[in-house]
Amino acid sequence: MSEPRARDLRPDELRVGLTAEFTREVSAGDVLAFARLSGDENPLHVDPAYASTTNYGRPIVHGAFQIALASALIGMHLPGLRVVLGSVRSRFPAPLHYPSTVHVHGEITSWFAAAQSGSLRVRIRDAGSSALTAEVHMGFGLHGARAAVAPAPAPMAASGERELVLVTGASGGLGRALTEGLGQRYDVVGVARGAASSAGSPGTARQLSLDLESDGWEQQASDALGGRRVYSLVHAAWPGAPKGGLLDLDLDTVRRQLDFGGITTIRLARWLAEHAQPEARLVLIGSTAGNLQPELGLAAYSLGKATLEHALRLLAPELAARGITINAVLPSFMPIGINQAKTERATLLETARVPAGRLCGVGDVLASLDYFLSGAASFVTGQVLPLTGGRL
Repeated sequence: MSEPRARDLRPDELRVGLTAEFTREVSAGDVLAFARLSGDENPLHVDPAYASTTNYGRPIVHGAFQIALASALIGMHLPGLRVVLGSVRSRFPAPLHYPSTVHVHGEITSWFAAAQSGSLRVRIRDAGSSALTAEVHMGFGLHGARAAVAPAPAPMAASGERELVLVTGASGGLGRALTEGLGQRYDVVGVARGAASSAGSPGTARQLSLDLESDGWEQQASDALGGRRVYSLVHAAWPGAPKGGLLDLDLDTVRRQLDFGGITTIRLARWLAEHAQPEARLVLIGSTAGNLQPELGLAAYSLGKATLEHALRLLAPELAARGITINAVLPSFMPIGINQAKTERATLLETARVPAGRLCGVGDVLASLDYFLSGAASFVTGQVLPLTGGRL
């Protein structure tokens, strides 16, 4: 008998709202086999005599068994073949008795094409009663084909006497521009998902592949630098800007923005504290859409950027004690990256709102970075610099 083949959805086929479903029978044999394999032979699941003495009246299916059904959906149906499960959060509103027939339905609730990751909500219902017996939220990523065994990244040698600067989000529109601009004055390493490590030349940054949302990126970064001390870390990475309000957005989407603004910022600060040269600098790229001008249509993004600003203020005293400054540049609307898709009319409307008569540009951000990285800013820490062009 041949093994069932998983559905193979390409990244460009995935989108929010895409669904898949299947129906299956759950028998006593299935539950007993799961109990043996997992080691969870609690009598509530496997002993009808014991279960009859409880408020459930008869045996119920393991919650973990229902999570396994959700795993079958994400691994075989949506997205299928290329998926890698990253996180699971579940609840069980009603008991599922057996034997029974269950209907398993999954829907993509977030998808970030640039990051190759998203989330799936799986709902399991008892087909007989229509009762919702499980709701499982699953964070996932996609893996690619492995052509060959990848060697460990070689330690990066110093480029002359120039100070080392790391720029996260180097594959994004703004991150790429900052990497190139800073590369004229510093030895820059661009950090991005899927980046290929390469030897750099003045003005051309080398690349380091790191997933800042994964476990263990800190050790990868340390190994790649080979003991070199870091002068500055410019943090420009961000996991997209999902549209919608806080009442409507999937909670996993909101949580991801909050985690990136808070937890990721803290992890970067801790890593830099261990690898910094004297008088090092941490500069965060925030947004005026954070605390200054929150956007209801990008509520989770605004909340995440506001979290980043608050994390900065709390980290500043601790980092100052270690000789490290931390500040943020807050660009307003820029016609770059995700905003490149804006219509000409939308861009003109944004320009009209700026008293200075033009939009924020890469040069404005680079000039702000030049200041924060200079000796003139050695006593400036815990501050945010909004680039508004006079807009209130």
